[in-house]
Amino acid sequence: MGRSRSVCVVLLCFSLASFSWTQKEQPSPDSRGAISGESEYTNPALGMTINLPGNWRLPQMTTETPSDPSCTGPLCGSPGINAVLESKPGPNPNYRLYLSGWKLPAQYLNRNRYPLKWFAQIMMEGSLGGSGLVPVGERTAVQLGGRPAYRLLAARRGDATPRSLGYVSESNGYVFLLVGAARANPQDLQSAIEGMKFH
Repeated sequence: MGRSRSVCVVLLCFSLASFSWTQKEQPSPDSRGAISGESEYTNPALGMTINLPGNWRLPQMTTETPSDPSCTGPLCGSPGINAVLESKPGPNPNYRLYLSGWKLPAQYLNRNRYPLKWFAQIMMEGSLGGSGLVPVGERTAVQLGGRPAYRLLAARRGDATPRSLGYVSESNGYVFLLVGAARANPQDLQSAIEGMKFH
């Protein structure tokens, strides 16, 4: 599981630190999701809807080299759900969201053996190394759309206000990581994420 852990650690750290995103190939519309009315994001694969603050877009994403073929475990390889959203306008948006989700093999759906807390630990713990961000508080159990989830808040060293929000939850057989980054008004983005709905 060490390889799987390292993939996720790099993923979250990269997302929080760089405000950029890469993937191996363009995702399907269902897995990437869509924005309607400039602020409502829906992801059919997860059955998720988030009403976001302000106006948003789904920018084009670039490609990357193939992932390590020796990586094993449920969180290795390119995620089946892979999307980045950013608020408009300008090259430096106030908000960004990074969403990645892995379809779990049947054995990993057993929450007695593999609790969500286990996935959250793998996907979050140690993920801030080298990013210039530090945790604000502990990983916390929360609800997203009435479903169990875990949240980790982070800030620049010396800044008491969390500007990066990491969440791990699951839906429709996927475990997903949702990272929000805010240059201003992080409370508005946090409220939007934590007010998401599943259908």
